[in-house]
Amino acid sequence: METNPIRAFAEMWTHTFDFSGRTRRTSYWGAVIVNFMVTLLLDFVPYANIVYMVVSILPGIAMSMRRLHDINWSGWWLTVALIPFGGIFVFVLLLMDSTGANRFGDSPKYGKVPF
Repeated sequence: METNPIRAFAEMWTHTFDFSGRTRRTSYWGAVIVNFMVTLLLDFVPYANIVYMVVSILPGIAMSMRRLHDINWSGWWLTVALIPFGGIFVFVLLLMDSTGANRFGDSPKYGKVPF
């Protein structure tokens, strides 16, 4: 089942405290795009953009961790983005495609397939 960007954005908010499991690449990037558009729209309301960005940090981190789980990497690799040029490495990781079932569960893309 394909996920549209609005549904992916809603999924990001409903799984705010879910740091386990996996998120597909299309869901992740769809939510990122909608999140960016909401941020742009809130630029016209004083302080709303800042409040929204602070509130959306935790759902964004949770979804990024689930995205890393999808490619069989630990979510702790997000901390690499805190060092200079580490964000480029994490960006490349987030662009990678999943393969199948891994230690974080069955693939949301391929279903139940062997390692």
